[in-house]
Amino acid sequence: MASKNLEDIAALLKGLRFRKKLIGGIDEADVWRQMELIHREYQSVLNVQQERSKALLEERDAQIELLKSQLAAAGTARGGANG
Repeated sequence: MASKNLEDIAALLKGLRFRKKLIGGIDEADVWRQMELIHREYQSVLNVQQERSKALLEERDAQIELLKSQLAAAGTARGGANG
């Protein structure tokens, strides 16, 4: 399950159950396995957020370049007409 947001991880944590040992409480190997699963889910959310941020930054940069070119074109048109 590749989580896309923290709500997915919260749901995973709510349903988390550990195997019990006959003597001594919880099975340590199962705890480590569950922790690895949680780690992968958090990493998945982080990757999704990083990709989203990267896309937003690229969109912002493209918008800045568009505005710069429009500003330069407007400046050239004014300079040519006035001067």
